This record gives sequence, C-alpha cells and structure tokens, in this order.
Amino acid sequence: MIVDIYFKRPFLWDYLTAILLSIFGFVLFYKKIITKPTAEECISVTTDITNISLTMSGFILTLLTVLITFKSGSKIAKVEIDSEESLFELFFATGFYHETVRHLKNCIKSLIIVAIIGFILKLFSPESLKIDIFYFNIGGLTIVIMTIFRCLLILGKVMDLQKESDAKNNE
Repeated sequence: MIVDIYFKRPFLWDYLTAILLSIFGFVLFYKKIITKPTAEECISVTTDITNISLTMSGFILTLLTVLITFKSGSKIAKVEIDSEESLFELFFATGFYHETVRHLKNCIKSLIIVAIIGFILKLFSPESLKIDIFYFNIGGLTIVIMTIFRCLLILGKVMDLQKESDAKNNE
C-alpha cells in the first residue's frame, strides 16, 4: 500500500516532494504561466510557514509527551494472546509504540528544519534575492502539509486502537 511505502521513509518522501514541487514552480514561472509574488509577500508567507512549523512542533511534542506518559503508566511488559488488557494498553508493549514515537519525533525534526531555514532565509537573504524565497515557500508549505497529514494518520491509528479497546470493554 502507498501509505506503507511512505512510512518507511517519510522524511525522504516529504523533502523529495517539496523539491519537485519547488522545481515545478520554477518551471511554471520560467514559462511565464505564473508570476512570483512581491518580495514583501514572499517574506510574509515565509514568516507564516515558520510560525506554523513551530506551532505544529509544539502540538506534536505535546502528543508525544502524552503517549510517553501513558506508556510509563502501562504495566504490560509483554504481549500475550489471551491478555485481558485493552488493545490500547497492549499497543504500548509492541513495536508499534516505538515506531509511532520515532515517526512523531521525526515530524518534529522536519518542522524545526523548515522553521530554521525559513528564519535564516528571512534574516540573511539580500534584498535582491528575497523574491526567490518563493521557491522555499512552496517546499516549506509542502513539508508542513505532508507532516501534518502524517501526524493525522498516526493519530487516527491510535484513536482506532482506543475505539476497539472501548468496544471490547463495553461488551
């Protein structure tokens, strides 16, 4: 499935997609199909992307902290087939928990990289090149969107486990 391929190397796919879309934006501009926004608009969008990246990093860090807190409260050391524990609690004793934590940590790293690059471009780009920040904006926005999508997929899977666990407990 496509999602499985994506989750094997999400960092690679996010940045590859961002680079390809930035190149596509360059080609569209070169062929005069689109025009670049003004330098001020480019800097404004860079500021927005940077702020969104840092804000999302905070939300993901909170989610990661909650998962780690639940894990520390879990008393299951080993998964057993006939266990009476909920699926959500069993999740913490499997490799899926560590995989989830790894993906969420990488989401934070990716968003922070976008934020750092955005701040550096905003602060140190000469005035004559500020209009070219447009291409970073395409790539940065792509990475932010794909990272948020990845987090939503992970969160959806965790919620599915909780729903299954609740259904099992209500039987």
